[in-house]
Amino acid sequence: MNNNKNLRTWSNFKKEKLDYKSENEKKVINEMAKLVIQIVNRRKSLGLTQAQVAGRAGITQAQVARLENSSSIPTIETVMKVAIALGMTVGLSYLDEQSATLMDHA
Repeated sequence: MNNNKNLRTWSNFKKEKLDYKSENEKKVINEMAKLVIQIVNRRKSLGLTQAQVAGRAGITQAQVARLENSSSIPTIETVMKVAIALGMTVGLSYLDEQSATLMDHA
């Protein structure tokens, strides 16, 4: 019997983790979830398996699976390796105008 309660998604992970995290930690989880969702969508649109992506990225299939199913928050290095393997880039942008103004004066 397959117990679907044990299957985790980034959506479920966010719900579980956001209940007791600081505001900054919540933002980190949300931003990582956005990245992972884009990565999963790209992999699927290219018709690649996790194993194929892992081979291209120089990591294990298990690492790709953990990245996709949120068994842990991945390192930025793992995210970047997978993104590059899928022909993607990882970029930074200001979350809001106030943050941009603060950074300009730093």
